[in-house]
Amino acid sequence: MVRLTSRVAIVFLVISLPIIATIRSAYGNEIATGGLDAPETGYTLGPNLLINGDLRSGLQGWTLNPGCFSLDGSGDNASLKLQEPCAEPYPSAKNNFKCPPGLYTISAEIKTQTNITVLKRLGGTQIKLLAVPAKKWAMTKVLVGTNDWSPVMKAHAAVADGSVGIFSANTVGPMAGTSWFRKLFLGREIPPPLQTYLLYPNYRGMMFSDQSQVARVAIDVKPSADTNMAQLHVAIEVTDSSGKVLSTNRISPPANGSTVATVDMGSLPPGQYRLQGYLEESGGKKIFTPSSYTIVKVSSETRAKLKAWIDPDNIIHMGGRPRFVIGLYDTTGFGLKPDSYAPRLTAIAKAPINMMINYYIANGRADVIHPYTQAMEPFGIFYLATVSAFFPEMRAYPKWAAAGNVGADDVMTQYAKGLADDSRVVGYYTCDECAAERQPRTFHQYSLIKKYDPGSIAFAVENFPNEYQFWRDTVDVLGVDPYVLGTHFPESYVGDATRNVIGAVHNARPVWTVIQFFWLNWTSHFPTEQEVHDMSWMAITEGARGVFYWSYGLRGLDWGKRDPVLRQQRYDELVNVTKGISALEPVLLAPDSQVLSANSATGTIITKEKNMSGGSRYLISYNHSDGTVTASFTLQRPAHAVSVVGGENRSITPDQGGSQFKDTYAPFQAHVYKID
Repeated sequence: MVRLTSRVAIVFLVISLPIIATIRSAYGNEIATGGLDAPETGYTLGPNLLINGDLRSGLQGWTLNPGCFSLDGSGDNASLKLQEPCAEPYPSAKNNFKCPPGLYTISAEIKTQTNITVLKRLGGTQIKLLAVPAKKWAMTKVLVGTNDWSPVMKAHAAVADGSVGIFSANTVGPMAGTSWFRKLFLGREIPPPLQTYLLYPNYRGMMFSDQSQVARVAIDVKPSADTNMAQLHVAIEVTDSSGKVLSTNRISPPANGSTVATVDMGSLPPGQYRLQGYLEESGGKKIFTPSSYTIVKVSSETRAKLKAWIDPDNIIHMGGRPRFVIGLYDTTGFGLKPDSYAPRLTAIAKAPINMMINYYIANGRADVIHPYTQAMEPFGIFYLATVSAFFPEMRAYPKWAAAGNVGADDVMTQYAKGLADDSRVVGYYTCDECAAERQPRTFHQYSLIKKYDPGSIAFAVENFPNEYQFWRDTVDVLGVDPYVLGTHFPESYVGDATRNVIGAVHNARPVWTVIQFFWLNWTSHFPTEQEVHDMSWMAITEGARGVFYWSYGLRGLDWGKRDPVLRQQRYDELVNVTKGISALEPVLLAPDSQVLSANSATGTIITKEKNMSGGSRYLISYNHSDGTVTASFTLQRPAHAVSVVGGENRSITPDQGGSQFKDTYAPFQAHVYKID
């Protein structure tokens, strides 16, 4: 997904059109789905760690400029007052408590009084937790002109190992007007004593008859410090739809508290079953119960009723076959008829795009989407309908729904019902860089999608590194958008972020990486073809099952529209990169298997290896460092030829009797080798 701040104002289509029957198929909603039954039992909060966070002791425990901040009120009404004139351009009040590494929640109540037009232009007021020396921070939303006390909160604020956290109340941009802060809070997040995560089945709890009948569950036990681990065990219980207990497996967790449990469900007939974990003390006393999962055993023929589904290797199937996703954000305009989209899609289809997201038509009713998807059909492109921020208080909430006072559940129900039979709409784009505070409502939205369009997928893209794990059961596919050009992150962060998301989902859900294809800021530049190539293959090397590009239109490719030659040149570069990826789709869908016996630059040159049934081998790789590296690869069996593919067109002569070859990598460069 893409930062909301990366967008410009978009005018949305609100007109409603007749349903186009020619692209609709008989996808019914009688299909039962499963998955996590209720939001995961959350973290609890420890006590307020701030020194004098309630300000009952005046300004004790705070470091601030008394020419800017003062104490206002006393007792329960005490607050920090920030008022002009102030000699500091960006004043902040810092608490003297130093947070050790961990996850925290910060909160406060803030009130502002100022010229709202001025403050909106200059910034606003917030609280923040800054990790030093890592220079990473978590902050609440910026408040402007609230006039009355407004609560702010940010969960999962991380302080990494080797850093300490510093809590502050501050302005964003130059201060303007007067602000007050009270009830300032910093609490450590305490994980639940037991977390369970369904690794398989990995798509909506659906266990197809021709696939493994053994469920796998990741178990993570984190008891309190005074609990004897040896006295604990985890029970995994399977019940039928009537609540009858069919089996109970008890596992003694290892010393590190993490393991994987298996549950053989092969003897059970088709139907719905509940898989429930319990943390028990000796004697069987239950001390904690996480949220349960529903597993649905169905016949393999059920897949024919699904527009899209995900196999155990985290590969999406759509249009009746497995696909490596090459997606594009289309941020241009809308149309009223399929013909109005044809010129643009013809231009887009020069690249082998197979999936699209479009913000522009997110404000119309569901049937407005059908002309767009009908126009996509000749190009083999599938669509994810944008339902991100479909909550009444959000500015992206459909105008027709806001005008008619239609609730979020009714909007999502209408969308899912209206799109369930459109074979080109394979799913929904449910969150665009959402903070974890929106996760519970998005989980509920996901339940409506599963109910009314069961044969689909839900996709969200996140950019909060500490929050990936909280989204793992809220969507079917989790994405990440590590935009690095114009930031302090190295280009290799694309690979790091992809790897981190895959780790958060235990490699048990697909991960798609959004690649920067726009000019982030004036310290940046539009990505070169080499950079797009390298970032794409970094993500693939780390295990991404798809890549998206942001974006084809506003703030993306259209930044060059004043120079149509430059605009076309940039898109042609993306065409080159994606054609190189598409040409290797069978390789990317094949399972990993060992090709090398040695890599002289292990840890710096990151690799993915494939053995194909025809005898060819592939080595996908990239340089994780910012220096030039020459690597020597030793093969498990000799080769007579090595070709550099994936957009390059050169060959390497193997040496040492064909058992070894060398190549040089520029900083962050990626290479793909075909070995025969």
